[in-house]
Amino acid sequence: MRQTATLLHLATKQQLQSATALLGAAFQQDPANIYIYPNEEERRRWLPVLFGVAVRYAWRYGELTGAQEAERITGVSCWLPPDQPMPAIGRLLRSGVLRAALQPNWRALLRSNRTESYANDAHRRYASQPHWYLWALAVAPAVQGRGIGSALLRSGLERADTTGIPCYLETTNPANVPLYRRFGFIVVNEGDIPDTGVRSWSMLRPRQ
Repeated sequence: MRQTATLLHLATKQQLQSATALLGAAFQQDPANIYIYPNEEERRRWLPVLFGVAVRYAWRYGELTGAQEAERITGVSCWLPPDQPMPAIGRLLRSGVLRAALQPNWRALLRSNRTESYANDAHRRYASQPHWYLWALAVAPAVQGRGIGSALLRSGLERADTTGIPCYLETTNPANVPLYRRFGFIVVNEGDIPDTGVRSWSMLRPRQ
């Protein structure tokens, strides 16, 4: 089925809450998140907290786009701009990262730090030039396969292409790699995150 959702910038409190819940639900089976939270109940509880940081950060400092259908948010993309494509600590603090860091399961925090450190190192190494960073992209599980994710992705890429800026992303879900390749991303790094059993792909889309 073709996507019929309307794309819009998310800004209201209700929209931000809906985006947070959607991302938390959509990434439940992502290999990195399963590694961080092997317990399914903990994963359901804490992923929305972590993704709430990304949502608020993109809303304040980047581009937070949603797909809306019948007054319901069905897809979300979080992009960070070329002038600061990596999250900055001060901005993270203003976006609520302390709440995520104060979770009671310290083992999960250590696992999260391990995956984040690997991602940040790869980001610096393989995307040193100004670029748009696709921090998160997800579609509500109930409406996947209808082209909503492609529409969100295409919208962000068209914005980047107007100024000839590259785009960069990471994924730990092998099913995502062919999708991003279809949109012009190339794998610039593939490897296992040390001591995790999780494989990661860094992908760069050259300037168009």
